[in-house]
Amino acid sequence: MRQFFYSLFFICIVFLISSIDDSSILIKNSPVYQDKFTEQWADSLLDYMSIEQKIGQLFMIIGSGKNLNETYFKSIDTLITNYGIGGVMFLQSNPSEVIRLINRYNYNASIPLLTSIDAEWGLGMRLDSTQSFPWMMTLGAIQDDKLIYDLGKDIGRQCKELGIHINFAPVVDINNNPNNPIIDRRSFSSDRNLVSSKALAYMKGLQSTGVLACAKHFPGHGDTDVDSHVGLPVLNYNRDRLDSLEFFPFQFLINNGLSSVMVGHMNLPRIDTLGIPSSFSTNIISSILKEDLLFNGLIISDALNMGALKNYSQRPGEVEKKAFLAGNDILLCPLNIQAAIDSIKAVVQRDTAALNQLHYSCKKILMLKKWVGVDQLEILEDEYILENPQSRSLERRLSKNAITVLKNDSSILPIDYTKNPKIAYLHIGNDNGNCFYSRLNDYLPISKYLLSSFKNNNQRDSLLQKLKDYDRLIIGLHYLNNNFWDKHIISSQDSIFLNKASLQLDPIISVFGHPSLINSINSNYLNGLILSYQNTCDFQDLTAQFCLGAISANGRLPRLLNQFKEGDGVDVDSLGNILFSRPFDLNVNADSLCKIDSLVNYAISSHAMPGCQIVISRNGHIFFNKSFGYHTYDSINMVETTDLYDIASITKIAAAAPLAMTLVDQKLLKLNKKLKHYTSLYDNSDKKNIRFIDLFTHQSSLHPWIPYYDYFRDDDGKISTDAFSYSMDRTYSIGLTDNLFFNYNYLDTIQQINLSSPLRESRDYKYSDLGFYLVLPILEQLINKKIDIYLTKEIYQELGAFRIMFNPIEKIALDYIVPTELDNYFRDTLIHGYVHDPGAALLGGVALHAGLFSNGIDLMKLMQLFLNKGNFMEKDFFSHKTLNYFTSRPFEDLDNRRGIIFDKPSISNEDGPTCDLVSSSSYGHSGFTGTYTWVDPEFDLIYVFLSNRVYPDSNNDKLIRENIRTEIQKFIYNAIM
Repeated sequence: MRQFFYSLFFICIVFLISSIDDSSILIKNSPVYQDKFTEQWADSLLDYMSIEQKIGQLFMIIGSGKNLNETYFKSIDTLITNYGIGGVMFLQSNPSEVIRLINRYNYNASIPLLTSIDAEWGLGMRLDSTQSFPWMMTLGAIQDDKLIYDLGKDIGRQCKELGIHINFAPVVDINNNPNNPIIDRRSFSSDRNLVSSKALAYMKGLQSTGVLACAKHFPGHGDTDVDSHVGLPVLNYNRDRLDSLEFFPFQFLINNGLSSVMVGHMNLPRIDTLGIPSSFSTNIISSILKEDLLFNGLIISDALNMGALKNYSQRPGEVEKKAFLAGNDILLCPLNIQAAIDSIKAVVQRDTAALNQLHYSCKKILMLKKWVGVDQLEILEDEYILENPQSRSLERRLSKNAITVLKNDSSILPIDYTKNPKIAYLHIGNDNGNCFYSRLNDYLPISKYLLSSFKNNNQRDSLLQKLKDYDRLIIGLHYLNNNFWDKHIISSQDSIFLNKASLQLDPIISVFGHPSLINSINSNYLNGLILSYQNTCDFQDLTAQFCLGAISANGRLPRLLNQFKEGDGVDVDSLGNILFSRPFDLNVNADSLCKIDSLVNYAISSHAMPGCQIVISRNGHIFFNKSFGYHTYDSINMVETTDLYDIASITKIAAAAPLAMTLVDQKLLKLNKKLKHYTSLYDNSDKKNIRFIDLFTHQSSLHPWIPYYDYFRDDDGKISTDAFSYSMDRTYSIGLTDNLFFNYNYLDTIQQINLSSPLRESRDYKYSDLGFYLVLPILEQLINKKIDIYLTKEIYQELGAFRIMFNPIEKIALDYIVPTELDNYFRDTLIHGYVHDPGAALLGGVALHAGLFSNGIDLMKLMQLFLNKGNFMEKDFFSHKTLNYFTSRPFEDLDNRRGIIFDKPSISNEDGPTCDLVSSSSYGHSGFTGTYTWVDPEFDLIYVFLSNRVYPDSNNDKLIRENIRTEIQKFIYNAIM
C-alpha cells in the first residue's frame, strides 16, 4: 500500500506543472487549506484512485480511547490496510501513545492519515498529562480577543507537536438554554455576536499553526435540552429564527474563511419535514449550509455512533450512507466500515451526482492533507514540550482577564484592608478553597470558617453573630471543577444562610463555579459580587489578589442570569499592591531558581540553619515565595510563609530608617545636626557632639556593642536580684522570657552605660548598635509617641504589613513564631517570642537597632515601599529625594560604603554584604539571627531571606562562612540575566 502512495506522489509532482482546470473549487473566501497548490496535488492523486480508495478517505475512525488495547489497535491496522481509511480521531489517551499510534497507523497507510482530536479547551480535554485551559464560557467573559487568538495558537502548537491535524473546535453553539445538558459551558456566550467574535479569534489562532479549526455543531446545538450522545435533540424553530441566531456565528465565520464545519445530530421539524437528523438532511447540509450560507469547506459529521442516531440504522452501512448523501465529507466514527463502503459504492456506481459528490469530498480531504503536510510525512519522535511556561502564563492571563465584578456598590472592591484589617473568609460549597484562602492570608492574617462545620440553625445563627465582629467578610462559593456539564446547586439550607449573611453582614461574595449559582443569591442585598467561573487554583489565587488590590478586573458576563444580563460587569482598578506571579511572567529563568532549593537544602542538612523563608520579587511581582525546613532541628513545626522570624539588625532599616526619613521630610530632623541640638540628656557626655549622619553611617567613633547584662551581675557572676526577678510585678515589668523580668527603674542605667563608654580614637567606619540607643529617646520626643505605636500605625498598617511587629509574644500564638537561640549566658532558656538581642530585650523588646519580627512577605512590602521611592498603594510615605539620599553613599570618599542606616555593596576589596552582581545603587541590611534583605533599583529586584541560624547556638556561623545568603543572591541575578 505504501508503494501505491509513492507512485501517486511521483505522478502528482509531474501534474503540478499543469494549470487549474474548470473543475476548480476555489471561490472567494475559500477555506485556508484550499489554494492552487493543494488543489493541484489533490487532482494529481484523484485521477489514479479507485472508487473504493476514494470512499476509504471519507472515514475517520477512533484511534485511541478509554480501555482500548492492542487487540483494538490491530483491528485499526487492518482497516487502514484493507480499506484505505482516511483519518483517525484520538479520544482518551496520553501524548506518548498518540505519537506511537500515529506512527504505527501511518506505516500501514497508502496515503498518510488525517489526525484529529476534540481539544476545545486544550489537549487536557482528551489526553492525560496535558494542559486544560479555561472553558469556553469562561473565555466568553474576556474582552480582549487577542487572548483568545493566543489560546487558539497555543492549542494549535500543542496539536502540531503531537502530529494532530484537525481540532474539533471552536464550539459556536449559542448558550441560550439553561437546561442544555451537553453544551452549556462549552459555549462562549448566550450572545450571538460574542460567540462569533470569540470563535473567529480562536479559529484564526488555531489555523495560524497549520492545524485546521472546525466550527460545531451546525445547525446549532445551544437551545436544546437533550444530549445528542444519548438521544435526538429537537430544535423547533423556523428559518427566520435560525438565521437570526443559530446560523449567525456560522455565517460570520464562513464570511471570514471558515475551513471546516461539524454537523450535529438534531431534528428540525420546521426546516426538514422528513423527521430525520440534521446530519442526514440534504436540505440542511446541501441546501442551507452549502448553497444559502455559501460554505465551501470541509463538512464533518458528528460521531455516527452517538445515541441520537440509534433509531436510524435499519441495516449495517445505512447510517454512513445517509450521512454521505446528505453532504458530509468526512464520516466520523463510522459503525461498520465494510458495510458502509459497500453501501456508498452501490450508490455512486448508479448515480452520477453521488459519484461527483464522492470525487468532490475526496478532493477536499486530499487538499487538506496537502495543507497539513502529509506529503512531507516524517516519523514523529516521542519528544514533546506541550505545557511550557508560555502556556501556563497564557492560562493564567486568561483566568485573570475573565474575572467579572458584577457588583461594586460603594466601591467596596478592592478591599482597603489597611483601614479594615480584621477580615474573615467563609467557605461554602463541595470543593476546597485552599488556594483562595492561602493567598488572602499571604497579604494579612485572615480568619477562616467552613460553613459545613456549622450543621444546624442554632450553630449557623451563632456563626452569624461571630462574623459581625469582623470589619469585612469574604464568602467563597467553591464548587467542583471536574466537568463542564456540572450545573452546581447551592443547597437550600446554604442558600438561606447565604441570604441572611448578605442582608446582615455586607459580605463580598466570590463565585468559583457555574454562573447560575448566582441565581440562588439575592444580589439586592450585596455591594460586592465577583464571578470567577471555575474553582481552579489560578482563579482562586487571582481573585484573592484582586480582592486585596493587587490586580484589576474587567471581565463581562457572557450569559443571561436571573438578575444580570449578558455584558454586565464593571471595571475595577488595582490599588498597586504587591502581586504574586510566576517566574516566566517576569522573564526569570526557573531552572536557575532551582539551584536555590538545592543550596538551601544543603544548608539545612549541614545544620547551617533549621529552616528559612525566601521571598523574591521583580517589578512589584513576587515570583519566589518559599519556606524550607523546620522551626528547629527536631523537625516538628515546618516553616510556613506566614511564620515570624526575629529580623535582628534589619530593624535598623525597617524601623529607624522609615522613621528618620519621615522626620527629615517633616523638617523635624536634620542629619547634620548634633545630638545636643535635640536633647539636653547628653550635655555631660562626649556623645553630645555626634552628628546624626555620622551615627547613621557608623563613623561616630562608638564601640560596636555592649553586653549590658554583665553590668547587672552580683559578685558571684549571677544576675542581680535588684535588676531581675523571676516573677512579674509593677516594678519588674519588662519581660525578657516567660520567667524573667527586668526592673524598669534600671532603664536609665542602660543609657548611662552608653554615655560613659569611651569613644574610639578613630572616626573611620565601624559598625555599631550604640548610636541607635542614643537616638531612640530623641526620635520618640519628635514623634511624641513610642516608636512601636507610631511605626505600627503610620507605616506597617498603612502598608498592610500586619505581620511586622515588636513583641509578637503579646500578639500571636507561639506556634507562628520561630525560636532563636538557646541562651546559656544570660536568660538561660530558649528565646522564643522574645527578641534575641539582649540589649533590645532590656529595653522591653522595642528598639531601633533590633526588636522587630516579620515574615518574608510583609518585609517585602516594606522593601517595595523603598523601591517605589516612598510610595505604596497610592500613598506617599516619604519623598523620593529623601529616600535617594538615605540610600546613597555620602562618605564614599572616606572609604565608607554605608548609606544612611542602609548598608551598601562594598567599594573596595573588602568582604562586602552582597554577591558581585548587584548594582552600585542597591541597598539593604543583614541581621545577626541569619536574616538578610536587599533592594536593587537597577534591576527592580528585592530579595528577602529569613532564618534562625543562631538556633541553638549563635556561635554557629556556617551560614555566614559559606556565604549561603549571597550565593542565593547570585543565583537570583543569574536567573534574571
